[in-house]
Amino acid sequence: MEKEEMDRRIIRIELFEFDVSCCYHHARGKLENCRYGLLKLTDEGGETGWGECLMSVGEKHFDLVNWARFLYRFQKSTLTQAFDTVRLYRVLWGNVKADLVEMALYDLKARSQRKPFVDVLGSFGSFRSARHSGRSENGSFHLETAAARSVGGGPCPDTESPFSSRVRQTAGFGHTVADRVFPVSGLFQAGRELHPGCCGSLLDDLRNACMLRQEGMALAMHKDYLIGPACCLWEHTAAVLGADWLEEGGNPEPARLASLQASERIAGTGFQLDQPVLFEKSRAYFVVI
Repeated sequence: MEKEEMDRRIIRIELFEFDVSCCYHHARGKLENCRYGLLKLTDEGGETGWGECLMSVGEKHFDLVNWARFLYRFQKSTLTQAFDTVRLYRVLWGNVKADLVEMALYDLKARSQRKPFVDVLGSFGSFRSARHSGRSENGSFHLETAAARSVGGGPCPDTESPFSSRVRQTAGFGHTVADRVFPVSGLFQAGRELHPGCCGSLLDDLRNACMLRQEGMALAMHKDYLIGPACCLWEHTAAVLGADWLEEGGNPEPARLASLQASERIAGTGFQLDQPVLFEKSRAYFVVI
C-alpha cells in the first residue's frame, strides 16, 4: 500500500502568499515586512499536503511568480520522484525552498497513510539508536550541533525555563501520549523551551524536540512566527510529547490561519483550509497544473 501511495503523481501545485507586517523569530528577533508562502500539493488520489515558509523578510518588492518557478520541477512527479528532486536541487534552490517542499511532501505522505506527520518523519522510531550515535537514521540531524544552528547560520539562543516538568494530559487528545511513546527512567531533567526555527528547518526542530523528550526533558514549545500548517504541526507535536504549548507571548506573534482540530489521530499536520478562505486571506497566488 505504501509503495502505491509513493507512486501517485502530483497533479496540482498551489502557492499562496500571505503578508504580515511583523513577527517574532527567536533566533533572528523581530522581523518586519514578512511574506509567507503556503504550499499545497494535491495528488491524483485527491489527497493534499501542506508546507509553510518565510519567503522574504524586509523586502520592498517581491515577485511571487519568479520565486515560485522552481515548483515546475515537481509537475506530474510521483512522491518518490519529488523527494529525490528536493535532495538533488537543495544546494541550488537553498534551504527555504527545499524545506517548504519537503514539509508538504511529508504531509502528503502522512495523510495518504492516515498517520500523524511525526510518525512518517520517523522522529519517534529513530531516536533510540540516535541517543548513542547523535544522528537520526537518515543522518540528517546531530543533537550536539543543534544549538549552533540557526536560520542565519550563527549561534542560536537557548533559553531554559523552570516551568513545571509534569506531563499534562492535553485536552481533546484523550490520553497522555508522552508516557506511552517515550518511557524514561527516573525524574524529568530540567525543562527546556523550544522555539521554531532554531535548529535549521522545522523538521530538524521536530527531531530535536523528540530527542530531548526521549532523554527525559520536560518541554515547552512556543508558537512564535508560525501561522499555518507549520503552526498546527508544531502544536500537535507539543501535545504528543506532553509539552506545554505557549502562544501569545510578550513578542509580536502573527495570527494563525487555522486552529488545530483536537483529535487523537491527526493525519499529517492537521492543517486544512478551504480554497475560498485561502483566496480571501492570501495576497497572491501561483499554480502549476
